[in-house]
Amino acid sequence: MSKLLMIIGAGVEQIPAYERAKDRGFRVLGTDMDPDAPAFAFADHALIVSTRDSEATALKAKEFNESNKIDGVMTIANDVPYTVALVADQLGLPSLSLRSAQIASDKLLMKDIFCAAGVACPWYSEVKSVSELDKLTQDRNQQNYVIKPTDGSGARGVLLINGTTDIAWAYSEALRWGISGRVIVEKFIAGLQLSSESFILNGKCFTPALAERNYSRLEQFRPYIIEDGGTIPALVSRSLKQKISRLILDGAQSMGIDRGIVKGDLVINENGEPLIIELAARLSGGWLSTHQIPATTGVDLVNAVMSEALGLPVSEGELTATCDRATAIRYFFPPEGKILSVKGLDDMRNSSGVVKYGLFRNVGDIQPKVLMHPDRFGYVLVEANDRSEALMLVEDAMSKVIIEVKV
Repeated sequence: MSKLLMIIGAGVEQIPAYERAKDRGFRVLGTDMDPDAPAFAFADHALIVSTRDSEATALKAKEFNESNKIDGVMTIANDVPYTVALVADQLGLPSLSLRSAQIASDKLLMKDIFCAAGVACPWYSEVKSVSELDKLTQDRNQQNYVIKPTDGSGARGVLLINGTTDIAWAYSEALRWGISGRVIVEKFIAGLQLSSESFILNGKCFTPALAERNYSRLEQFRPYIIEDGGTIPALVSRSLKQKISRLILDGAQSMGIDRGIVKGDLVINENGEPLIIELAARLSGGWLSTHQIPATTGVDLVNAVMSEALGLPVSEGELTATCDRATAIRYFFPPEGKILSVKGLDDMRNSSGVVKYGLFRNVGDIQPKVLMHPDRFGYVLVEANDRSEALMLVEDAMSKVIIEVKV
């Protein structure tokens, strides 16, 4: 009988992993708290349980394993490394350790580990009160800071602090979006921000592509920090790419990750040196690992993670770029209000270079105020021969769409 792969999460962004598993002849066990989650349509079996409830997921997995042997467990676009690690630990499957998963789930612990190991990252501190935040950011008329929950994701509660910020409000706002009740403040580095997707193998860090994160709307959404997509290739030199891969390897190893996937958020400081903002022990969302990296480099990291989860060999060759193209993804941000109409989708779909697009809301739905990444309305992703063409094509595709809103 074919191998059975357990995929934590069955949302839209998990569908490509389900499809790849089926294409490779594997059976799939999906998990999600929503019985109508879209990826379940591609699964052979389903467990209805929250992806963030690691104990409940592991218990259901053990019960299922008694009659249907599970051969591997993974996730994608879902920040639940501890759930994956606990299932693997309970069933004796390949995965990162529980300790590494714990570190990956706690931004403060992660930064402490980085500092102890000499891994470069922006200055940071835990904040336990409004007065402490005020004291730590006294120079905020000259220096910007970022405050966020230690266990947040999707830009929830991530705020840019400067001299105009209501500190008491910022502390409360960051606090309410976390589960742990802890927040962290760090210096905002006004440099090039990058998303990385790397696979650690044989003591090496393979980073087939770096995406340049687009923060052109920083002032529009301030104090909320909202990313408006990304572009591959990023404008970095070969030597800087090598420094970044070395830094990611050092960061991953300090977390106890000697093999497997790590997703990085990095920034280049005023001296041209890379700093790690944070590392995640999972495949990224936003179609980076599923569409952008394969289109630009020929590397399929989803397949590599799948093989690793099932105990199948992963070669250095499949982690090495075989082509050099470009992609760009951008998001739609209509004003807050009721969506009355969306026009031009067919024109956008037929625009040159468009690989994928999607809307997160329908006509009649309410577009909320943008406070976090889930508040974005939709996206379009293009591929091209080079960076300049990709930027031109994504702007052209977006210009075809008109979203009418009753404010």
